Amino acid sequence: MNPFWTERAVLLSDADQIAAHACYRQEDAHRRAGYTAWLAPRIDAGRYVGLFANHGGAVVGGAGVVLLDWGPTRANPGGLMGRVANVFVEPKHRGHGIARSLVANVMARCEALGVREFNLGATPEARSLYQSLGFIDYPAEMRRRVLEKQL
Repeated sequence: MNPFWTERAVLLSDADQIAAHACYRQEDAHRRAGYTAWLAPRIDAGRYVGLFANHGGAVVGGAGVVLLDWGPTRANPGGLMGRVANVFVEPKHRGHGIARSLVANVMARCEALGVREFNLGATPEARSLYQSLGFIDYPAEMRRRVLEKQL
C-alpha cells in the first residue's frame, strides 16, 4: 500500500465524477451528462472496471477499463477486450506514480476477469507511461468516423 494515497474501486455513485474528468475541457462540458448516462449502467453491469486514488479524503486520480465483447481473434481467443479510459491525476499530485499504479492495478483486475488484450488512445505526454506498461503502437488499426452533417 502506498503511504500517500489509497486506491478504491469506483462505484455507481462515482459515474458523474468520472464523467467530469473525462469531459474536463471547457469545450467538452456539454458532453458530461451524456457521458454519465452512458457510464452508469456499465459500472452497474460490471462492464466498466475502475479505480480511484484518494488522498486526504479527496479523489486525486482515476483510471478505468471499458470491457468490450470484441469477439475471438487469433491473438485473443476469449474475445474480451479492455479499453483503458479516463486516466487522470490532479495536476498537483502528478509525478508520484499514481497513474502508473492505477492503470497497472485496474488492468490486473481485468486480467483476472479474462481480459487478454487492452487498447487505448494516448496523449503525447502519456505515451512513455503506457509504453512502460507494455503498450506498443499497433499500425494495423484504422479508424473511420462518421461526422454529423452541418445543417
